[in-house]
Amino acid sequence: MPDTLSADERLKRKVSLAQERDTRVVITRTVDTHRVLDIVRNADRGIRILRANLLIRFKPEDAVPLLVEYQKAIEGLHHAAAKICAMAGVPYRAPRGLEGSASAGSQEKGDKAGDSAEASHLGKEEKKRKAL
Repeated sequence: MPDTLSADERLKRKVSLAQERDTRVVITRTVDTHRVLDIVRNADRGIRILRANLLIRFKPEDAVPLLVEYQKAIEGLHHAAAKICAMAGVPYRAPRGLEGSASAGSQEKGDKAGDSAEASHLGKEEKKRKAL
C-alpha cells in the first residue's frame, strides 16, 4: 500500500473531518490567514494537552502565564482585525467571549475581562490543588 493517499482518498478524508461536530471549515484567501490557521491548529493541540495535564504534568504557575499570553495575543489579533475590517468596509463580528472589546476605546474593558478571567482560572486551580 502506498504511503500517500490518492486525491479521491484525501477528499473523502477532508469531507469526513468537515462533518465532525467541532470542526470549522475556513477558506483561506491570503497567506496571512493560512499562517494564523497553522498557528491556531498547533496551539489548540498544545492548549488541550496543557489543560488536560494541569497539576499532573504541568505546574499551574508555569502553564497559566502561557495561557494568559495566548489569550492576550488573541485579543490583539481581534483588535487588529476589527480595525482592518472597519477600514475595508467589511462587517466584523467579534468572536464569542470578545464581544464589546472591538473598539480601541474598549480595549481597557477587554484587559479587565482578561484579568478577571485569569483570576477566575487561578481560583479554579487553587480549588483543584486543595481537592488533591
